[in-house]
Amino acid sequence: MNVLNAKISFFISIIFKFIIIFIINLYNEIFIIRLKQKSKILLCTIAKNENKYIEEFVQHYRNMKVDNIYIYDNNEIDGENFDDILKNEVKNNFIKIINIRGFKTPQKRAYDHCYKYNKYNYEWIAFYDIDEFLYILNYTYINDFLSSPFFEKCQSIIINWKYYGDNDKLFYEPKPLKERFTEAINSYENLIKDKFIYSAAKTIVRGGLFIKWAHFPHYIKNTVNCRPNGNILENYFSPPDLSNAYIKHYTTKSTEEYIEKLNNGNVNEISDISFIQNKIKYYYFLLNKITQQKIDLINNKLKYRINISLNYNFAS
Repeated sequence: MNVLNAKISFFISIIFKFIIIFIINLYNEIFIIRLKQKSKILLCTIAKNENKYIEEFVQHYRNMKVDNIYIYDNNEIDGENFDDILKNEVKNNFIKIINIRGFKTPQKRAYDHCYKYNKYNYEWIAFYDIDEFLYILNYTYINDFLSSPFFEKCQSIIINWKYYGDNDKLFYEPKPLKERFTEAINSYENLIKDKFIYSAAKTIVRGGLFIKWAHFPHYIKNTVNCRPNGNILENYFSPPDLSNAYIKHYTTKSTEEYIEKLNNGNVNEISDISFIQNKIKYYYFLLNKITQQKIDLINNKLKYRINISLNYNFAS
């Protein structure tokens, strides 16, 4: 009987120790980590062949007082290096560059990683690409915007794009995007018709949530999603709200730059030529005016032979 009691006491002590360890870990997870949370916002981005643009992107968000930027490097294995452009920001710990060269489905993997490993270190985490520039009305700094009382109930803030096309520019110029592309695309009729509005927004997500794939708002489930004015967004097909904040999305840049982007994409020759053709038809010429000069440039510089012409019915 004494032996049995001793065994029971031993197992009880083991279980008790596990309970204590669990409680300590839970306390660390919920209380200590969150009490150490000092930073307001982290910006996560993924970039490939963006050395011409990344310095302007970083400076824009530095001016807005973003606390830190994580850049996931999706360049080719032997491609360009962001450290060459951003070495001072990396040295000062404002930027962290994470190498994901050669990874499959890199965007999802990058943004999942960025949120999962930083969600207790920042109050908010934003997911913007290198061609997306956030603008906030009535606030100079993003911290003041996020501290607005009307966001207290919100777990994510959905901010719509304002589209910028090629502004009839054919070629790249070594000037800031803000100087080169000044005219936004005014009409959203075609974009709504083609359901662009479904993904025509990006998120700022509150830390500490259990979510995956926070890049686009419609992937965030079971959260309180808000407009930039604090109103709850129930329907992602609603017209865009640009009244309090918006993202300048430099969607295509010049014709030459859009061709370069297509040429650098991961496309498999014959099988995906239709994909390239649809990108030009349903994206580039949906947003930009069709001219013979642009078509000639596409036919001459695009590495995929798709024979675009003015007679092609882009509207269909």
